[in-house]
Amino acid sequence: MRITTFTIVAAGALALGGCANQYGGLGGGGILGGILGGNDGYGDYNQSGSNEFERAAYNACGKEASRYGRVAIDRVQQTSREIVQVVGRIDTRDSSRDQFYCSFRNDGRIVDFQLR
Repeated sequence: MRITTFTIVAAGALALGGCANQYGGLGGGGILGGILGGNDGYGDYNQSGSNEFERAAYNACGKEASRYGRVAIDRVQQTSREIVQVVGRIDTRDSSRDQFYCSFRNDGRIVDFQLR
């Protein structure tokens, strides 16, 4: 009886851990989401056509935005050789500041981050 209960609880924790990955990389969601086939971070944005520079911007800006709440990235666009801009939404209680704009430079730094 105890082994069956433990197995059910462990399976449920793994299933829910994969879902947590979609909401800003909470706890073990990143690890479990990767094992269970979840996406790699912040919403449904598809990175399959992105270059390394855009993926680095996606990860850095998503991590910065996750400090404010759950994140969904809408757009990642390289605007020059040095800058990639990331635009997304943050699920917060303040609906007047639920969008973010982030500029990521090719040296690996966020040079502008704004909530709007």
